[in-house]
Amino acid sequence: MKKTDELQTIKLDGKIMLLSALSHIGESLGIDSYLSEDIIIGPDGQPVECFLYSGNSFRGILRDMAAKYLLDKLGVIIPLETFHLLFSGGSIGGKQSLDIDQARLYRKLLPAFSIFGGGVGNQIMEGKLKIGSMYPLVKECQRVIPEKYRDKNAPSWKKWTYEKSYTRRDDSKQENMRKYIAEAQEADTLLLAPKQQALLDDGKQKQEKKKEKDGPATQMRYTVELLAAGSILYQRIGLQDMTELELGAFVSALHEFQKSPHIGGKSGTGHGLCEIEYEWSYPGDTEPRGVFLRVAENTLWLSRPAEEAKQGYDDFLQKLYDGYLEEKTPELKQLLDGGK
Repeated sequence: MKKTDELQTIKLDGKIMLLSALSHIGESLGIDSYLSEDIIIGPDGQPVECFLYSGNSFRGILRDMAAKYLLDKLGVIIPLETFHLLFSGGSIGGKQSLDIDQARLYRKLLPAFSIFGGGVGNQIMEGKLKIGSMYPLVKECQRVIPEKYRDKNAPSWKKWTYEKSYTRRDDSKQENMRKYIAEAQEADTLLLAPKQQALLDDGKQKQEKKKEKDGPATQMRYTVELLAAGSILYQRIGLQDMTELELGAFVSALHEFQKSPHIGGKSGTGHGLCEIEYEWSYPGDTEPRGVFLRVAENTLWLSRPAEEAKQGYDDFLQKLYDGYLEEKTPELKQLLDGGK
């Protein structure tokens, strides 16, 4: 790597392997949801629709991971305005005028915010991280993926997709769950006249027979289109004019991501689990310089440049933490307190 006081521009080439099916909804028709599609130019030079996993979506994941890593290291609780700034990029508005010195202070004290950028007062701080979409290694994407990933026999992306139906059960209709519902408890404990009780018992018997015939009550049945487990995608990431600390902040985001490396939706049911490997190169390089890092579930392998950058960032955060506790960094306290 270059000297720590130099700005670095690095290109990352990512290979993403899906270990479980991916949900990334682009369109919904009623209760059915379908994969997001974009227009790209196919191998025959004609526009064609194809699934792409949004770079903006992955950017949002990494922004959250970087902010979480930062706050966990600092051990601080922040106001809602600052939370939105770190996790969502803030918003434009307010009385603050353009303040170059203030923007530089944000970049200096909050490298994690600097690489993603955002709105501060009425000014926008541009981020240094350029995250591309993830392209499946399929027939339609042959023009836009690196040559080493091209395959004239690659299948159409539709061959890698399928539809799966789910059932969402209404547990409030289950008899064995009634004891947890206050209103049901009250109704069941009412003192009923013998004739009313007999009618109720008869009604319950009929209801039980109907449930045996019809099966358990359900709230809805819905269908989701998925990209199959085992699919491989390619992604480009640009790290523009990064300081060593900003590079470390980027690596810290992936360190946090490896705790639950899921992309897309329905991660709560196991969808979108993935492994990622990034190769790195400088502008002008004809070949990658090697693997920069690898991410798997609860596993993060770092090359020496990535490890050194992260260690430098951790040391920086430790100094910030010590200064924050001893009130030697009032600027940081002001930033985290929302400028108050």
